[in-house]
Amino acid sequence: MKVWGAHGEFCARHQWEVIVATLALLACAASVERHATGQRSEHCAGWARACPGLEAEYQAADAVVMTIVRCSALLYAYYQVSNLQKIASKYLLILAGVFSTFASFIFTSALASLFWTELASIKDAPFLFLLVADVARGARMAKAGWCAGEDQGKRVGKALSLLGPTATLDTLLAVLLVGVGGLSGVPRLEHMCTFACLALMVDYLVFVTFYPACLSLVADFASGKKDISSDNPFMASDLKPNPVVQRVKMIMAAGLLCVHLTSRWPSARDNDMMDGSLSNNFKPSQHDNVLLHSYIKWFSVSADYLVIATLLCALIIKFIFFEEQRNWVIDMNDLTVKEVVQNERPVFTLGEDLKTDAGMQTDDLVSCVEEEWPTLSPSSSVARLNAKKRPMAECLEVYRSEGDCTSLSDEEVVMLVEQSHIPLHRLETVLCDPLRGVRLRRKIISSRFQTEDAVKLLPYLNYDYSKVMNACCENVIGYVGIPVGYAGPLFVDGKAYMIPMATTEGALVASTNRGAKAIGPKGVTSVVEDIGMTRAPAVKLPNVVRALECRQWLDNKDNYNLIKDAFDSTSRFARLQEVHIGVDGATLYLRFRATTGDAMGMNMVSKGAENALQVLRNFFPDMEVISLSGNYCSDKKAASINWVKGRGKRVVCETTISAESLRTILKADAKTLARCNKVKNLSGSALAGSIGGNNAHAANMVTALFIATGQDPAQNVTSSNCSTSMEVCGENRDDLYVTCTMPCLEVGTVGGGTVLTGQSACLEILGVKGAGVRPAENSARLASLICATVLAGELSLMAALVNSDLVKSHMRHNRSKVNVQGSSNDMTLKVPKL
Repeated sequence: MKVWGAHGEFCARHQWEVIVATLALLACAASVERHATGQRSEHCAGWARACPGLEAEYQAADAVVMTIVRCSALLYAYYQVSNLQKIASKYLLILAGVFSTFASFIFTSALASLFWTELASIKDAPFLFLLVADVARGARMAKAGWCAGEDQGKRVGKALSLLGPTATLDTLLAVLLVGVGGLSGVPRLEHMCTFACLALMVDYLVFVTFYPACLSLVADFASGKKDISSDNPFMASDLKPNPVVQRVKMIMAAGLLCVHLTSRWPSARDNDMMDGSLSNNFKPSQHDNVLLHSYIKWFSVSADYLVIATLLCALIIKFIFFEEQRNWVIDMNDLTVKEVVQNERPVFTLGEDLKTDAGMQTDDLVSCVEEEWPTLSPSSSVARLNAKKRPMAECLEVYRSEGDCTSLSDEEVVMLVEQSHIPLHRLETVLCDPLRGVRLRRKIISSRFQTEDAVKLLPYLNYDYSKVMNACCENVIGYVGIPVGYAGPLFVDGKAYMIPMATTEGALVASTNRGAKAIGPKGVTSVVEDIGMTRAPAVKLPNVVRALECRQWLDNKDNYNLIKDAFDSTSRFARLQEVHIGVDGATLYLRFRATTGDAMGMNMVSKGAENALQVLRNFFPDMEVISLSGNYCSDKKAASINWVKGRGKRVVCETTISAESLRTILKADAKTLARCNKVKNLSGSALAGSIGGNNAHAANMVTALFIATGQDPAQNVTSSNCSTSMEVCGENRDDLYVTCTMPCLEVGTVGGGTVLTGQSACLEILGVKGAGVRPAENSARLASLICATVLAGELSLMAALVNSDLVKSHMRHNRSKVNVQGSSNDMTLKVPKL
């Protein structure tokens, strides 16, 4: 398979070289002078030259039979060409396939004329070639080469790796089967079968060399017109052959090979006759214009040729002018090929964006989509593209023998899932295709819970699920798109940043942007301290005496170093900083705190803590580990210990807002803002008993940035702990000094959701994607940017509160303008009155 894939990729990547070389060989073959040296004078070259003893005048029955054969060949060729139309283009890919077949015919005729002059007398060779040439194989190659998601070379390479072995076996079997006719003893039939075998071999060679290059070139030209890679129904599972059929073919090939070996082994009589024939010298016959003679005989007016010419012209006219233009699309519910059935009224065209005139009302658009959108109906002409369901026993045997389900159809995979042979959560793994796994899970779940209409509204295409597997989510059925806006420029430590924020709360981005504008080029100054991530297992000793002994043992520096070595050995980046111990009777809470580089580090610390406990148990075998996390960490819960001792990154940002900016941008003054901050953020939060809530709305900015950059959104519970301070400053006491202190900001730039495409892009926008040059460099910079964004948002909201602008801004930015109280058919634009 790898050899075929490499060969196909080579042909696709060097398409011009392969095509030029093929054309050069064609030109050479066409220009070779047909000689009959060493042959009898009555044997002749050229398709129109009759050889005595081999071709007599047609009898009536013979003419009828050959006319039927020729018509069958033309109809079969038309059928194959029509199939090519369904791939992508009516003409481009058809020309590629037809030209490939024509090249095979020219090569075959050239070789026949050069080496077997008696074969050149078969005037029905073109029709015979049309019957043996496998144009459908080219169609399958095209479908496979245009459906994968890699670059063009890898697509064609993958297609040839799947089709190459099957094509080789099919060609071998066909040659052996047709070659049996050469044992009949009938001269004309023997020569026709010999020509057919030669045509099969040449067509196979062209298929594995010239056709991949031609396909790659045509795909490059067609890719600019439409994207067919994402919705192509022809998948790798459709290309993999049935193992049972392959075994039957191999057995037939072996049997036919034995027939040929026993029938064609030369006897002594044959050798004597061959020696006698070679001892005679024959003079070559005089050659006239072979090509002209061929044309004259081909177009001589006779009944059989008249029938052939009429049929050929009719097929050409029908294909060009009267061929029904069918739109083939994919029903994404089951990924089967369907035909678009248009209604009588004009409708939107599939594959194009819905475009409406500027004056088109919303209700008109909705009714147009509901009433006139093309409907999908199964088509019998494409039913063969949709795999038929095999019996359960056979499907289960294929699954167990191959170890995956890549060769099974969708319906067969669903059947195995429903019978509990395949766990629903392992679909991506057994199918070796994350997108197909998600699609089938959607189908199964929606059918099981009768939620087909709702699941259809959940998007799932155009997403890289390979990055989600074993990292971010399980049992995936789609994704939820969240709008991403930007606030800025926000100047932090002398550098301007564009801050991406993912949110569904209107006015949040606008408010943060106003705060960044008020800060201006003077910017925000930040300091970051890498506190480290924590994990606190709960362990229980037999009694309080043993608990005290364990605590005293850990307080010993040498013993602590043993624990630290065990902890640090589990990671290249995790470095234990402290073991803080909480006591509750005979239960100890060992709060391991460790730096984790640019990762948020929960998994690192958990792994290190588990290994450290194993070492500790060697000295205290009577210790029982109750839980790896005893809530003394504390993770995803508001806790005073995080507010006091810190967790993750401790960040402090400061800035000074001039009186001019306060007046012109925030429409407020320093004294009013400082007074509001004291009453709201300090006194109000204290009265409410809030832990870490001495701020206006830090969680808004933290969550928006967490979602945009792939952080754990649930950790905003502790990461949003913030103390906002505002003081009057300046010579005239009309400037405002603002600080934001966030002691437990838990962020990372590697691992988790940071690997996803969109989140990775937002990290790249901020310049903190991946690991930094120094450990924790990028994660510390991300923490400072989040804190600075919180400061900008705090400024804007506080100013809105003192000016009573909060409600007005939310009415403007955070209210739907669609009257949801009306009926579904009444979707006129209405703005609610304030």
